[in-house]
Amino acid sequence: MKVIVVYTSHCKETKLLAEDMARYAKTYAKPLNDFDFNENIDLLVIGFEEGICKKNKELENFIGNLSRQHIKNLALFNMFCFSNKQMYKIIELCQKQDLPLMRETYSCKKGIKSKPCLNDDVISGGRVYIEDMVNICRHYY
Repeated sequence: MKVIVVYTSHCKETKLLAEDMARYAKTYAKPLNDFDFNENIDLLVIGFEEGICKKNKELENFIGNLSRQHIKNLALFNMFCFSNKQMYKIIELCQKQDLPLMRETYSCKKGIKSKPCLNDDVISGGRVYIEDMVNICRHYY
C-alpha cells in the first residue's frame, strides 16, 4: 500500500506533525512542490495550516491538479489558531474536483509561539488519525 503525506511549504508546525505521521505510517513527508501528480497512490494525506494572514493558493492549486485516476483515497489534516473555517473550504474544493475524500479529518489547535513545537496530545492524535486512515484503506477499500 502506497501512502504519501504532503504539507504546505510555509507551515513549520504542520511539517513537524506531517513528518511524525509519515514515520508512523512508514513513509516520508514532503512539501507540495515535491509531489509527482502521475504517481498512483492508495492514500494521500494533505496537511495545511490556517492563519489570519496566510494564503493557501499553493494548496488550492495543488488540489486543482489532483486526479481521481491516480489517487484512491484522500485525507486532510490541519492546524489552526482561532478558526477552523478553511478546512471546510478545502473540503468543498475537493468535492468540486470529485476527489475520493475520506469522511474523517484531523484538526488541532496550535499554540501561538515563536518557536514551532507540538504538544504530546497533537502528536498522539496525528498518529491515531494516520493509523485509522491506513487501516480503513487497507481493509475496506
